[in-house]
Amino acid sequence: MFKLPLLLITLSFTTFTQAQVTFKSNNTELTQAFGWAKNKALSFAHNGSDPVGYWYEAALPNREAFCMRDVSHQAIGAQILGLGKHNLNMFQKFAENISEEKDYCSYWEINRYNKPAPVDYQNDKDFWYNLPANFDVIYNAHRLYNWTGDRTYLVHPAFKNFYTLNMNEYVDHWDLGYDQITKRSRAMHNGAATRFGSNRGIPTYNEGGRGETILGIDMSASIVAAYTAYSEILRQAGQSAEANKYLQKAKKEQQFLDQFWWDNEKQQYRSIQYADHTFDYFMVEDNQAYLHYLLYYNAIDDQTKIKKLTEEYRSNFQKLIVELKSYLPIIFYENGYTNLASQMIVDLCSAENKRRDYPENSFTIIEHITRGLMGVEVDASKNTVYTISRLEAETDWAEMNDIPVLSNKILVKHIGNTKTILTNQAGSSVTWCVRIPGNHEFLFINGAKFKSAQGDDHGRLYSYCMVDMKKGKTVTVSTVK
Repeated sequence: MFKLPLLLITLSFTTFTQAQVTFKSNNTELTQAFGWAKNKALSFAHNGSDPVGYWYEAALPNREAFCMRDVSHQAIGAQILGLGKHNLNMFQKFAENISEEKDYCSYWEINRYNKPAPVDYQNDKDFWYNLPANFDVIYNAHRLYNWTGDRTYLVHPAFKNFYTLNMNEYVDHWDLGYDQITKRSRAMHNGAATRFGSNRGIPTYNEGGRGETILGIDMSASIVAAYTAYSEILRQAGQSAEANKYLQKAKKEQQFLDQFWWDNEKQQYRSIQYADHTFDYFMVEDNQAYLHYLLYYNAIDDQTKIKKLTEEYRSNFQKLIVELKSYLPIIFYENGYTNLASQMIVDLCSAENKRRDYPENSFTIIEHITRGLMGVEVDASKNTVYTISRLEAETDWAEMNDIPVLSNKILVKHIGNTKTILTNQAGSSVTWCVRIPGNHEFLFINGAKFKSAQGDDHGRLYSYCMVDMKKGKTVTVSTVK
């Protein structure tokens, strides 16, 4: 294990951590971008000496705080960088601070002193809150369980309480269900006059627009994601009947999203509904293009619609602010635009990007390269690691070393999109689902010919085999012997 040098930022307290994961490829600019993003992200991590415990910055720079949306989006990148203690502590802080007094909200932003950030919080009836945040935390807590296998995210009392209150009391109290959401008004709700239309209870992450926002499409996408994640959390905890109940709720929310937000006449998604019952659509030029949440939350599976949405972002992404750009590279990787995604990452890390120091930028770049370019996914419930190469050319290569997955460390190397090498460097046995783009009747595993199966990766066919990977084992899978 090598140690990164001590990294200091312009605050009155030190930051310290280390990470083993490395990346290199024939794209030297991308290699350098990964190195910059890794060092920058680690400079935002704090070693547990503050009252709040282990944490990393996930808010506007120099806020000395972490907010629900940013932590949710940075968490997988943080996990890849070895910041598991930080993730668990921060997610648990959000879970512990949900309360009826705050109308089943938590603290939107918590600072290093283990207090709600004063800039966003005055008291339990006067605070900033974007309503998708609770669902975002649930969705990403489940993703962290899948990546780590840490059952704390499933069974710890604070998390269980947070999940239950959110998917029941929170939904009902704020009228967020598919059969309630369109009937909401600005009327007082349980005496809370600022419930809606103000800073407290914003029904979207979209804080702009041309009028008073009634609802954002990200709100609908987030509740679909949360119900689906909660169903899986219950299933992994052995509560199958309850899991099915919430899966049915997810399906009803999905039906609402598909019907309410899709404009058949214009053949495109609406994105915001206003108080006058009009809608906005795709507004990249005003940074109102929040349709990426449909893809982030896996809330649509119609490949024609996904392709159209990806094309719209591909044509307009340069107009977006960093916070929104930070969602896009993996979308481009997954949908066949590898060169664009890689160049976007290089540009986001460039000194010419005046907002590259925004914490969300560096953390998400780590995830984009790991899950996007390298195609690494993890399913703890199946003890399985998945890979797929999304390299553009057969002469391209990329390698990641010491990737933390489950209780393991793995090395993944892709050569073009016809050969992948994986080493189980540390940890117990895992199953490797190696996916090779294209329709190949057979794949060669360490030179031996095996019948493959076929699957679909965002509308593109791949062939795959399952390989048992014991500790220390290295396996090469390719399309030719």
